[in-house]
Amino acid sequence: MDFRSLSVKECFDNPKTAAIVKELAPGLMKYPIKLFNKKSCGEIFDLVVSKKILPKDVADKIEAEINKVL
Repeated sequence: MDFRSLSVKECFDNPKTAAIVKELAPGLMKYPIKLFNKKSCGEIFDLVVSKKILPKDVADKIEAEINKVL
């Protein structure tokens, strides 16, 4: 399993992956991302980057860190 196929629910249920997101993108936590539990992290991160909520370099760093943990 990798970050792009990981569901949002699985990401936030795992304390290690949730801590990475909270550390690198704390502003992202103010959005109701948990409402997208059935979507994959890849889909959601593509969306937040395209809407300019999160810079692409930060999203790439989060993806790399989470892939290390998984």
